[in-house]
Amino acid sequence: MAVNQTKVKIATALIELVKTMDYNKISVQTIARHAQINRQTFYYHFADKDELLRFIYYSEALNFLTSDELSLDNWEEQVLQMLRAIYQRGDFYRKTVADRKEILIRAFSQIVGRLFRKLFEEFDTENYLSESDKDFYGHFFAYGCSGVLLAWIEADYPESPLEIATQMFRLAKDVELYSYRLYQQDEQ
Repeated sequence: MAVNQTKVKIATALIELVKTMDYNKISVQTIARHAQINRQTFYYHFADKDELLRFIYYSEALNFLTSDELSLDNWEEQVLQMLRAIYQRGDFYRKTVADRKEILIRAFSQIVGRLFRKLFEEFDTENYLSESDKDFYGHFFAYGCSGVLLAWIEADYPESPLEIATQMFRLAKDVELYSYRLYQQDEQ
């Protein structure tokens, strides 16, 4: 339990520091000093500040998309919870994405890619798609959703979390619908 409390303390320090400094200007030493720990303690928990940032993204927002119970039926609600978590710390996400967008995009894309691949596996009951097709489609939709997420953050959240979640849900449902229609046409 002490490890988790220390990780949270370190994460909180970075979140607070980003309020007044650019992410790329914050050193591990600055984070450690703000968290009132030594550098060795920081490095015991995290390899570097990018790993810490990834930890924050996963523990605050991306965790909503990694549940074993996640399905197309509850996808919209889970995405909405993730987007609300990002929106609540809007400045933190906007500022960290401005300096290191690839960290959030890579993590989000990996999660969403797996989800879309799973979606294609569920639809493809007749095995029309090759494994490489499923991988490609999963990557394609993951990067599209990542682009939407990134644009939303960089534009300072012009739409509500609900609007973005609804659009992403519609995308998943439309993929399901069109896949079903295509498979039915092939059978006729």
